[in-house]
Amino acid sequence: MSIGLRTIASETRVMLNKQVLVILSNGKKYKGILASLDPETLHICLLDAKEVSGDGKKISRLVLNGSVVSEVAAEEGGLPMRNLYEQLSKIYPNNIRYLEDAETIIVAERVKVYSDGRVEGVGPIAERVRQVVEYFQKEAKQ
Repeated sequence: MSIGLRTIASETRVMLNKQVLVILSNGKKYKGILASLDPETLHICLLDAKEVSGDGKKISRLVLNGSVVSEVAAEEGGLPMRNLYEQLSKIYPNNIRYLEDAETIIVAERVKVYSDGRVEGVGPIAERVRQVVEYFQKEAKQ
């Protein structure tokens, strides 16, 4: 596997389970949740897809041949995870990891923060992390 392919694979992994816009070579556009994507062939599976360019037809599961895929664009930006990681590192300097490929921050090996703003965990550390995440969500909306 070449270095470029690994980069494409890691970038597409970040887009999995997120809202994307897919533009086909014939001009059709679809929005949906990216369930799977083959980085070599660009074969794509979308869940809860909707045709944007036509009649707005909804499709529960749509598989697209990579030969007709022109573009795949992430729709939602999510939290600025690198900035959030840096902020949480000031509070928990020796007890935090950032998994860039998964867009996940792990604090004290018990609390997980995802790019969509979800915080998994219980206890005082989880509550403090939730407060910081809520602050970042408010800042992102402004």
